Amino acid sequence: MSKFASFRTTSTGSYLALFFASGLATVVFILTMVYHYTTKSAYFEVLSADYTSMIYIILAWVCLGWLMALIAGIGFDVLPLIHGAVPFHESTMRQFIILNISGQFFLTLSTFMATREMIDEFSTVGIVLLSLGVLLLGLPGRRLVSESKMSKEKDEVGVMSLLPGAVFPFFAAIIISCWLLRDTAGMLELGRSVMVMLYILVTVVIIVSHFNRRLNWNIIPPEKLQTRLIVFAIFLCLHILFSFLAGREDSNAHTLLVQMSDYSLGLALLWAFILCNPIAVAKKALFNGGMAHNRLIFAALWMLPFSSFHAFNASHYIDRPGTPGYATFLSTSALLAIWGYSMYLHEDHLHINIHKRSSSPLFLMFFLIGFVSIQILFIKNWMNLGPTNTEQIIWVASIVIGSILLTVDFLRRTMLSLDTWHRIPMFYGRYIQDKSLD
Repeated sequence: MSKFASFRTTSTGSYLALFFASGLATVVFILTMVYHYTTKSAYFEVLSADYTSMIYIILAWVCLGWLMALIAGIGFDVLPLIHGAVPFHESTMRQFIILNISGQFFLTLSTFMATREMIDEFSTVGIVLLSLGVLLLGLPGRRLVSESKMSKEKDEVGVMSLLPGAVFPFFAAIIISCWLLRDTAGMLELGRSVMVMLYILVTVVIIVSHFNRRLNWNIIPPEKLQTRLIVFAIFLCLHILFSFLAGREDSNAHTLLVQMSDYSLGLALLWAFILCNPIAVAKKALFNGGMAHNRLIFAALWMLPFSSFHAFNASHYIDRPGTPGYATFLSTSALLAIWGYSMYLHEDHLHINIHKRSSSPLFLMFFLIGFVSIQILFIKNWMNLGPTNTEQIIWVASIVIGSILLTVDFLRRTMLSLDTWHRIPMFYGRYIQDKSLD
């Protein structure tokens, strides 16, 4: 390995600490939510009474907490290799982990507080700490954009791989501001929509990166990505705008602005699906013997149209803003894409043949059960076919069991594996060779 290559690989392998922290935090989050749901605790009563504020806290916990730790781990590990830059420093990773874990710790404590005031106080501390952790990623993100040696013409993902890091500072600032100004109508809706739109962007980046870059399937020519991305950005911004305006109305009726918020979310999810060229992906994945790929990421792609359909038909969920579009997307496409990419990256570090990799069949079985139950739940609500308590229980139980199984398996593979671990993940070494020759 050249001196240049060695210099650029200083952050590879740093993902292990972040993945481990995310796995433990995921288990704690799930067990905490299950406890409050089954015991009908004071926290559960507050959640039922003030859905808008409490769901904001839970979304921030998920999006800025254990899921963000996985995203940061992926970025620390592979982006310096791909872009020929050294944007990350070890101190940044340590500070991010400390803030991320501390924020989730305070949010966990908040769920056991006896009064609403104490819940809000601890939640505020938790959200601020999580947001500060994301703010820390802003400087490395901007440095990556300015130092990248990868030309847009050669990058299989185009500018998309740099976008999430570039918007992190604005994202974190908005989340803090919206929570601190939560008494102002529309601010919680604004922050919630920003969180979900960022994760739609991250999901698309992961899907395109996996099939276009990692597997080299050439499903989307890089020169066509920019135009598709502009349309995608328009839909994302429209949903954020309409969500804010609908929140400003502060109405329990299904007004025009509420409809526009639902439709813009549906369009964003539908365009995300179209942008990824699903027909080309399906042909390579399913026909002529099927090319090796990550099944979780493949499933994440095909969950997008279902999430879109739910968003378009959300009129029966006026008292639950963003449901079912947000809930369906985050519990299917977002989770599948991020978990799938994380596991595939670790297997790259183990240099496991792509044809011999685990497809997590037990998790996929529970996921399928949950997916079917949420479809039945939605159809029953849509057609007024009676109560949906059974479907809700099946959906929650399957998601919880499947998530715990996958998380435990994930921790086993990353921390207890006896396979030989390699600092440079397979496939990504080609970027080192290319840049070393420059």
